[in-house]
Amino acid sequence: MATTLTSNTFTSTYKDDFKDSDSYHRILFNSGVALQARELTQIQTMLQRQITRMGDNVFKEGAVVKPGGANVNSKYEFIKLDPATDVTQNTTWIGQKFLGVDSGVMVKVLQYIAAVDVNNPGTVYVQYISTGDTGGATTTRVTPGETLNSQSPLAGQALIVQTTNTDVNPAVGSGILGTLKSGVYYARGHFVFTEDQSKVIQKYQDTLDDTLGFKVVEDIVTTSDDTGLFDNQGAVPNTSAPGADRYRITLTIALESEMTASDNFVPVAKIVDGVIYNTNNAIDAYNIPNELIAKRIAENSGDYIVKPYTANFELDSENTHLLLKVSDGVAVVDGFRAARNFPTSMRVRKPTATKKIDNDGVAIDFGNYVVVNPANDSSGNTPDISTLEKLNLRDDSTYSGANTIGTARVKAVSEDGAKYRFHLFDVRMNAGQAFRDVHSIGTSATNYFKPEREGTPAKTVLKETTKNTSIFLLPNERPSDFESISYTAQRRFQKTAVGGVVTLGSLGVGETYTNSGDWVVSSVDSDIITSGLTFNVGAGTISGLPASTGVYEVLAYVKKSQASVKTKNLSTRTITVAGNLSQIKLGKADIYDIVEHVKAADSSVSFANRYTLDNGQRDNHYDIGALNLNNGQTAPADSASIKYRYFDHSTDGDFFAATSYLSPITYKDIPSFRTSSGSIIKLFNAFDFRSVKDGTDSEFSNTSAGARVLELPQPGQQVEADITYHLAEAGKLVIDKQGIIRFVRGGAAFNPSYPAKPDETLALYDIKLNANTLNDSDVSTRKIDHRRFTMKDIGVLENRVSKLEEFASLSALEIDTKHFQVLDSAGTDRTKSGFVVDNFVDHTRSATNLVDYRAAVDPIEKVLRPAFKDQNVRLIYDSASSTNTIRKGDNVYLAHGESTYINQNLASKSISINPFSVVIYDGVITLSPASDEWREVDRVPNKVVQGGTRLANFNAFNWGNWAWNWAGVPLENLNVGSTINRFGNQVNRVVSEETVLDVIEDRVLQTALLHFCRSRKVFFKCEGLRPDTRVFTFFDGTNISNFTKTVAGTTGFEFYGSGDSDFGNSLKDITSHPDTPTTVMKTDANGTITGNFIIPNNATTKFRVGTKEFKIMDISANNEKDAACIARAPFTAKGWLDTKEATVASTRVLNVQGFTVSYDHSGGDDGGDDGPDGGNNSPPAGTNSNYANDAQATDPGPSGGNAANGGDDPTGNTDGGVGPAGDTLCLLEDMKVMLNGKISEVTNVNVGDRLTFGFKTSKVTKVMKVHPRQGYYIINNELKITNDHPVLAKRKLHSRASWTRTEDLVIGDYINNIKVESIKFINELVNTVNIETDRDEFDVYCGKNVYTVHGHYEERLQKAS
Repeated sequence: MATTLTSNTFTSTYKDDFKDSDSYHRILFNSGVALQARELTQIQTMLQRQITRMGDNVFKEGAVVKPGGANVNSKYEFIKLDPATDVTQNTTWIGQKFLGVDSGVMVKVLQYIAAVDVNNPGTVYVQYISTGDTGGATTTRVTPGETLNSQSPLAGQALIVQTTNTDVNPAVGSGILGTLKSGVYYARGHFVFTEDQSKVIQKYQDTLDDTLGFKVVEDIVTTSDDTGLFDNQGAVPNTSAPGADRYRITLTIALESEMTASDNFVPVAKIVDGVIYNTNNAIDAYNIPNELIAKRIAENSGDYIVKPYTANFELDSENTHLLLKVSDGVAVVDGFRAARNFPTSMRVRKPTATKKIDNDGVAIDFGNYVVVNPANDSSGNTPDISTLEKLNLRDDSTYSGANTIGTARVKAVSEDGAKYRFHLFDVRMNAGQAFRDVHSIGTSATNYFKPEREGTPAKTVLKETTKNTSIFLLPNERPSDFESISYTAQRRFQKTAVGGVVTLGSLGVGETYTNSGDWVVSSVDSDIITSGLTFNVGAGTISGLPASTGVYEVLAYVKKSQASVKTKNLSTRTITVAGNLSQIKLGKADIYDIVEHVKAADSSVSFANRYTLDNGQRDNHYDIGALNLNNGQTAPADSASIKYRYFDHSTDGDFFAATSYLSPITYKDIPSFRTSSGSIIKLFNAFDFRSVKDGTDSEFSNTSAGARVLELPQPGQQVEADITYHLAEAGKLVIDKQGIIRFVRGGAAFNPSYPAKPDETLALYDIKLNANTLNDSDVSTRKIDHRRFTMKDIGVLENRVSKLEEFASLSALEIDTKHFQVLDSAGTDRTKSGFVVDNFVDHTRSATNLVDYRAAVDPIEKVLRPAFKDQNVRLIYDSASSTNTIRKGDNVYLAHGESTYINQNLASKSISINPFSVVIYDGVITLSPASDEWREVDRVPNKVVQGGTRLANFNAFNWGNWAWNWAGVPLENLNVGSTINRFGNQVNRVVSEETVLDVIEDRVLQTALLHFCRSRKVFFKCEGLRPDTRVFTFFDGTNISNFTKTVAGTTGFEFYGSGDSDFGNSLKDITSHPDTPTTVMKTDANGTITGNFIIPNNATTKFRVGTKEFKIMDISANNEKDAACIARAPFTAKGWLDTKEATVASTRVLNVQGFTVSYDHSGGDDGGDDGPDGGNNSPPAGTNSNYANDAQATDPGPSGGNAANGGDDPTGNTDGGVGPAGDTLCLLEDMKVMLNGKISEVTNVNVGDRLTFGFKTSKVTKVMKVHPRQGYYIINNELKITNDHPVLAKRKLHSRASWTRTEDLVIGDYINNIKVESIKFINELVNTVNIETDRDEFDVYCGKNVYTVHGHYEERLQKAS
């Protein structure tokens, strides 16, 4: 065994008496003088001292000269063996596989450690080869007590797992293996080499806070320790010729916690929570050179940031702390490079300090009142503020002769000099009514008051409406407790006078009468009494009243010296409501939240997204909560079950405050309230005097149904209390020159000051933790700027300064120009124009509101540029159309070949790349695409510019246009049916009109970042996981296995660039993978898994944009510490929402057609079957000849005029005709006809049936059912008919009727004397029925209305053609 080196080993044993004080630097040997052993020893000492001095000047003790690297495997799986296991063969286990009899799990043994005691039995450390299909919140392992049988080639061996499995003594789990690679370190004045070393640094836990490094061991090795020190000149060592002893320095892997005071330790890696936190590197190794360089850097550049640190807070596992996460970064502190190569997490305690303020005053100020002058008001008594009765708002000063135009309530009455202020709330005006028209307010002709009216014309004014509140903010924020509360409240008494004296009676504990000068007294049937009264506040009496007995109402003030806070208790209620409700009353006030809103018959169907919660909070009271149907949503027809939480309010107490809210509501859960003016009030920062309505009548009188009336404080007074407040704290995040990040706390105060930074540190952030910090967002951070300027940056600044000087000169010239006078011959200063001054840094001087604005500003270059459009365009690689290119993955390159650049096929020795079987299943994920950028467009209503009326352009190309298409009337006066320019028997008629919208401009009003990732498919390939193991996928910490589908083989992973599908928002709102997710996702035998996942975006699961982490683990819970294998990859999403507005010109285009007029001179039956009976011999002037004088139309047959004028168009021309040959003129399937004497649906019509027209019938000659048509019209919300089907219509009630195509109808036309009130076009594919008869017409029955339609128009067209 080697001899341990001591401080006098060299001097005593080896007689090394070298001293620096002797100043010997060389040993000079003389000829003929015997050589001494100590001289040889001193030669080494002299040289070593020189090397040590040089080394100490350059390197620190323990410095890394040649880095070796450190690794910590916190997933080093252990299995404790049962004592019954035969451990004599443990050397044969290493590298062999064992299969669990019960679990079916396969393991490979990596290391065996012998037993130490009962809690440290014989232990094997293993690699899990296969875990099968099982998986859950914890990683899959062998089970306690299980037998593991050896596999080929090792036979007959068995490992028995320890049966005991507790937190203190686990049978299986993971420990920590530490590994240090070979390297060179400066220790004890020597440059010491060390080989690879490994050690189990935590046997049965996966957490550790320590420092891994080397223990420096110095010893003396002799021939008794190492036979290699004998003379080796022969074939074997010459044991009779021992050699010199050796001084040895050994670096042995160890933990700093294992060292004693006398041990020398070289730190290599700091471990925090089982993970390497920081490592020593070659940059940190230098000593004095580092100091010199740092001093020079500090003097020249000071402290600065090279790579910024980002800091953000997250929730901690304990509510008393927050987790502060700081990214990696690089800073220079006092000239030293302070780098963090890994993110840093630290727990920050929330502020706990409080401060009590005695007699703190809360000011009471509320308005929203009308003024009542008792001298002019003979209305009756004061309103009942004890029940907050509902009062009618009347539009006449004499209540009985007026109309009710609204309702209101009075919450308090206060003096205003000789007048009174009646403070109103819950004011509700009837539709079309205004408060200015209110003349009297009350409940009856004997109980009302008249507000003052002012101005010309006179009107009633509601004053100080901005003070319409019963919530009063505290002087400071975040209170924690209230003591000794007192305030003056107004209370209503109704008492009977005895002998002219009213006695109000005794009060409650701690209450006294006060402020009698502000009391309001009135008789129940007369005015307010303003004089002659005497008040005795001590006795609570009022004297000076008439001697006769009478009932009086008194609004007195009571001093409450022992006021208390009411409580709110969270309760849960479930109700079932009917369907088709646009508003659902919940029956309770002060709603906290909706737990679920589902279909009553099927709880899996949710209605939650259709409604918005109205929690009932109002400015002055708590109303009954409700669910209101969202715009664009339809009310579900099915009954719904609604489970919600609300607050029950205690009957005792005087007002609500922060301490009102009982468990489980915590401080951070206390609701906020948005006032009617839009401001947000955090209710824990206020005294809340709002009364509560009952759930039965929505009034304030039924306390058993939840009504609570809170007595209001006197306006202009204060609520006094001893209030204890939480205090805020300020801190500073700093980094020192060693790269250690710390959070420096400051003092607690209402407005705390930031602490000073410690010496030799750089301040990164000023951080304020708000009082009683509610969550991770209740923190304010301010980044402290420490900019670094390189010589390039300085050059840029120099250029900017030069331009600034130039701009300053130009500004001076512009000022000179502005003041320069240009005089005309008369000496008058001429107007100067054409000078424009704009630095083009923004659009401040731009007329962006003009529709023709077409400019863009480049704020970087300060240049005005043309307008542009910014779009995100998907690029698709078209290999067939591309030349000289090649796609690899998602990138396109120039076509190229590949050749070997360098080839090293020789080696001096072999090195094991994993000598200690360090197994860390830290996989690698490839995503495609790895990012998503998109734009969405939201359009506001078009801005329509009227473009007037014009004739259709094609009219100019008709022959003879000069003769007939000229109108001597303004185009705006023409409508469909107007007849103009009659030349002989030729007439021009407006047969149709259309509105043409021409887009003048389409501009972006604003661009906003979208908050959530859109739903899309992403392909993944993961390698390096545990083989044959079930895994789960996570996105931003959320398990998305239900949105993941695995595909085995080479087709499982696809590069995004290889396809042309861009899913956009087609996957929005899905709740699982559309291709059926893989139920059990497993890696293959190589630890590889491929497939794709969908980023969900639905009502319950969505993710904010930014860089998110996609993760695969072998456990279903998002707890990386418990995972045995894990892989991560970043995914970045960024979206924009462009709000666009189109400016369009709306132009009415008229289509005019000319035709020849023919007259029908027949009277009576026309003798044919091509039309109904005729009429008189000539049409009225200006009407079409095809009209008859009754409500029907004649039909000239195939040779008739244009169909738009009532005739058939055999040419098939659709420019106003009824329809082309071959069209099927159809009715929708739910239309009805008189079928064989009974009204029936058209779907029941068959060939040979008889249909009715008036008193006549026609025979059905052809029927086509279930005929699909795209689009149809609905006339008067009842007649459903295709666009080309003729109906018997007329323009005016008493004019002639003609066959008119449905799409040519206009509102105001008549069908069978039924006025066309509405026309709707529905553009969807529907099934229709086509019916043809042997007569021209048949009737369609729509309720009480009957419409006549054409019966065999298609046949006539076919004959004509």
